[in-house]
Amino acid sequence: MKSTRKCRTRVTGLSPTFWLRAWMVVSLSERELHGYELISSLSELFPNLLSPGIGGMGRGYRILKDLEEEGIIIGRWDVEGTGPAKKIYRLTSEGEKLREDIIKHVEEMQDYINKFLELTSKRF
Repeated sequence: MKSTRKCRTRVTGLSPTFWLRAWMVVSLSERELHGYELISSLSELFPNLLSPGIGGMGRGYRILKDLEEEGIIIGRWDVEGTGPAKKIYRLTSEGEKLREDIIKHVEEMQDYINKFLELTSKRF
């Protein structure tokens, strides 16, 4: 079921959730990934944003669920192979648009951060 919530790219700024969502969207633009694989790689890349263990995994899966409800990603169950079924995620066309918005937003933030640091270095 598609949610009526809007993706909050601009209002989340530098929040950890913004970066986790952004990284998931960018990662899924490169290839399909299953949830555990995606969340595990997040834990390695951003160890301070996603706590290790069940808590971090739970947060990662909640973000995936939100992205799916927002129509940014779509999941399908892979029942082939050994072991339990795995949910494989990919970006939708809305997700591709969001990816571009995220990249533009981060580029703008980079300019703001550089200006901020420049101003603060002059004052202290």
